[in-house]
Amino acid sequence: MEIIKTSQYLRTKKQLIKKHTLSKAEIENALDLFEKDPYHTSLHYKKMTCKKDKDRYSIRIPSTQYRILMNVSTNTVYLVCVCSHDEYDRRNKDC
Repeated sequence: MEIIKTSQYLRTKKQLIKKHTLSKAEIENALDLFEKDPYHTSLHYKKMTCKKDKDRYSIRIPSTQYRILMNVSTNTVYLVCVCSHDEYDRRNKDC
């Protein structure tokens, strides 16, 4: 599985690390766990209900309220952004 980090993902990740909201290690550990076992219980990997984008998924960064949004197609995962649970709900509602 190939993981591609979009510019929006990198920007949101950098902002959260700069604000000391999340550490780089927390985010990277979540991605490492996702690569090893996407269905690990602490990730809460799930498909989002979205009419505009049928390939939208999310994982939770363990022990936080933050999610990583992604688009999954065949063997490629596009990381879209890192967001709080409130922003996650907003994005899911607007979908």
